[in-house]
Amino acid sequence: FALVAVLLAVFVGLGAGPAPAGAATLEPCQSTQPTGPIIDLDGELTLSPGRATRKAWKRSGVRQKLIKPASGFTGRPTFPVKSVKYGKPARINLKGGVRLAHGGRSVAVRNLRVVSAPGKAALLKGKLGKRTVTFLRSKGGKRKYNARRGTLVQTGGARLGRGAANLINRRLRLKGPQKLRTGTYWGGFNLYSLYKVTPVEDPTGEVPEIPPDKTEPQDAKTVASAATIKWYVRESFIDYIASGEGTRVEDGATADPASGSNNLVYSFNFPFDTGWTVPESGSGPENTLIKGTGLVGFRFCQNTINFTAANPEIEIDGDDNSRLIFEVNGTDGTAFPDQRAVMVKLIPSRAQSHTVTDNGNGYSTSTYVKIPGYVPAEGTGIFAGLYPAYSPDNDSLPQDQRPDRFGYFSVTYTFPNVDH
Repeated sequence: FALVAVLLAVFVGLGAGPAPAGAATLEPCQSTQPTGPIIDLDGELTLSPGRATRKAWKRSGVRQKLIKPASGFTGRPTFPVKSVKYGKPARINLKGGVRLAHGGRSVAVRNLRVVSAPGKAALLKGKLGKRTVTFLRSKGGKRKYNARRGTLVQTGGARLGRGAANLINRRLRLKGPQKLRTGTYWGGFNLYSLYKVTPVEDPTGEVPEIPPDKTEPQDAKTVASAATIKWYVRESFIDYIASGEGTRVEDGATADPASGSNNLVYSFNFPFDTGWTVPESGSGPENTLIKGTGLVGFRFCQNTINFTAANPEIEIDGDDNSRLIFEVNGTDGTAFPDQRAVMVKLIPSRAQSHTVTDNGNGYSTSTYVKIPGYVPAEGTGIFAGLYPAYSPDNDSLPQDQRPDRFGYFSVTYTFPNVDH
């Protein structure tokens, strides 16, 4: 996947997570699965001895044995396809071989290769000693090549080639009526080969614009502290990542205790850095910026997932303008530039709860519990367009069934009642 795909999965499966330190802590996987083309290779050649074949072998006193991985398990000698090169002609290399024995002598036919061209007899070539000869010729039957599917099927009757017959007779010292004759019927010829190359393109996504820094109003109050900056990561994503290397926290971020049936960590906490707020009043909605530090990493090398999200910025400014920003950095199959990106649209009015408490010491504490998150319009490119942006059309759906859902975020911060 591209980080785009990973983030995509992450955010669908994520609800909250600690932010990892930075690019310096992001180490490439030692090895990842190739992202090149998918190659399908299959097939076999079957030679089915007939009555005439066995009669010829009996007359010559010749016994045929198979060289592995060729197999006679079905009663028909079968040679697996080793490699394929389609062209004019097609060349199909086979695994295994044939060993012919007479008395105390034997001769092996190895490096079998079918050479097949339209309108011509198929040739089964092989190496006898140091010489490559046409072992069998297949005539009659049908030939069908499907370029789109990458398949070649050819049938016919296989007969012993002249060069092969001469070498076999010489090596086995077959004389007179014992000699194997050129054109001896060797059996039914049935070839099936599959070779198909499917190009694979890693998912790519549009890198969103770097969001501008939020401007602090003149009447803003400096946030004194933030007791809670918590990201809840959706269980399905954590369960998935746990099949690999899992998650990690750095730079002060911490993981909550493991929970759930799988005993995994699903939520993460970030230390407070700085912030300011303009509390809600009769003249307008709340306008707040809380910055945290710390890093959370997600790593599943087998599936090329390797990225971090760090230093969260929580912007609260009504349902239309609230959002969660992270510094995102990825490598391997989740390559993403080390930069700030809007990852979650927040709707504070839908928080599980929101309270503002006067502490009686000149300070007040604002607490948001589980503000639901959604895919932001400016962030759909991160997910290669696989997830739709927030839409009111989904409001009638249960929260866990919305295609635009994006986890939860909780924050608790303290600010002065008057300007300090």
